[in-house]
Amino acid sequence: MNAAERRAFFRQVFFVTWGMVTLVLLFCVGLLVYEMIQKGQNPLEFTENSPEPTLQPPESTMPITSEEILLYFADSDGRLLAPETRRIEFSDHTVENCRRALGALIQGPRDREVLRPILSEATKVRALYLLEHGELVVDFSRELVVEHKKLKSASLEALMIYGIVQTLTQSALKGSKEQQVKQVRFLVEGARPQESFPAHIDVSEPIGPDRHWVATPEVWHGAAARRFYCRLRDCMSTGAFARRNSKCG
Repeated sequence: MNAAERRAFFRQVFFVTWGMVTLVLLFCVGLLVYEMIQKGQNPLEFTENSPEPTLQPPESTMPITSEEILLYFADSDGRLLAPETRRIEFSDHTVENCRRALGALIQGPRDREVLRPILSEATKVRALYLLEHGELVVDFSRELVVEHKKLKSASLEALMIYGIVQTLTQSALKGSKEQQVKQVRFLVEGARPQESFPAHIDVSEPIGPDRHWVATPEVWHGAAARRFYCRLRDCMSTGAFARRNSKCG
């Protein structure tokens, strides 16, 4: 048997073997399909597009912590700032803590009898940026200017500005990964406020905290005590004259 005949022989053996294997595989597939049909199963269900599995985000194992901070609102007389404690969700990033503090400040005080809000609930915070030297840039929506036009006194205007600054510069908002806020720069819709806002305070430069606008504990507690005494006296009095002439501080 020469080389050409040997090649032809092995080629025939290969094709015969390949054909037999193919027949065996077809027989097995046919037998499997027959068994599935006998059991009431659809042989084509494996070829149908199955929906992609929904990936569930991994559950965070880090516990959510909260911290108690101070929010500065106007007192009932609209002359000074007075603090109200509030617990917020706390983060390692100072900017996020300041964002939550501003959100709570916009919501207003819980005790509306002794405190007054300094921001309208329509106010929105567009963005916050913390610069390297401790300057926090706060970009407010235009609602801040719209609501500002309703303020009729320079003191209420100052309480709004310094209430924001006193709240954001407190050390309780400092996260472990960022520095504490030292000054606040005000922006409205991404630009510096116009000269008409605010009318009595220059906010073209960053504003730092000023304790002169914050009521001392003696003044604050004394005023709260006087208001409580007056409300109690009015409730106990049945004469309209006594209610009308009660001198509450």
